[in-house]
Amino acid sequence: MKITDTMWHGFKAISLESKRIRVVMVPQLGAKIVSMYDKTSQYEWLVPPMRAVKELTYGATFVEQDMSGWDEMMPTINACEFDGVFLPDHGEVWSIPWKIISLKGQVTLAVDGTAMPYRITRKATLSADHCLTLHYELENLGSKSMPYLWAAHPQFNADPQTRIVFPPEVSVVLNIIDHDPIWGAVETPVDWPNATAADGRTWQLDRVRGVEHRACRKFYIMPEQPISWAALQHEGLGCEVRLSWSPMDLPYLGLWIDEGVHSAVPVAALEPCSGYFDSLKKAASKQRVTILEPGERKSWSLQIRFEEILG
Repeated sequence: MKITDTMWHGFKAISLESKRIRVVMVPQLGAKIVSMYDKTSQYEWLVPPMRAVKELTYGATFVEQDMSGWDEMMPTINACEFDGVFLPDHGEVWSIPWKIISLKGQVTLAVDGTAMPYRITRKATLSADHCLTLHYELENLGSKSMPYLWAAHPQFNADPQTRIVFPPEVSVVLNIIDHDPIWGAVETPVDWPNATAADGRTWQLDRVRGVEHRACRKFYIMPEQPISWAALQHEGLGCEVRLSWSPMDLPYLGLWIDEGVHSAVPVAALEPCSGYFDSLKKAASKQRVTILEPGERKSWSLQIRFEEILG
């Protein structure tokens, strides 16, 4: 593995590279991962910027930014007020510069919360030629219990040859967009992957349509059915990116699809997360959230593998 300094749209960046993959991240932009390039398949998995890349301001509206790459969501996704404190859109750590802690053998970055008292650290390493491992540690720096919601937010390219793959036991997902014109009320169950909408149309939910449809949807895996992996397969190139994790640490998975509402290209975001529901306030009210006691630390890992499709 090589770790080198580079530049990305005028910002200092860090590159991790093996024979198989190249990963680039920008500490100044909330530790955003801006590239996951599979050199064997010659394919970039993360979406490029749709607007000029600019310095971020705390509390910015997420969808008004460049909309590229992989961001970290903490301690909420949807803006909400929790415990008397306002938590901004898509959380806060994506809009705060992270500090470089170490570049020896791995890229270690960290940031302190603003609205809540915590420190989150992310260590990135290429644990194999084809595997990026992200190891996270969260510490409660405050004097009282801290419920939180962390979620990965990777905006993956999803062209017509891309298929979303879940473990075979997943047969139902839940809509979480309120009053969705196609999928109904919040927490309406929807068959996976072949579903029938309220108007009788059939859908292949494991496929993403073009941006001309100007549509989006957000589902969660059933919260009582934790899974340990999810993948995107590019059938034309014969390759896949597969995320895996411990369901004991990350018991929930969200799936965000954007077909031209916010993004300039079709997007599929696989979002392993520590809480169920995009708002920390709602997740806490459902008791589907992780709680960290004063001084306590919690750690978890994600493995991102880049492989050929078997068979």
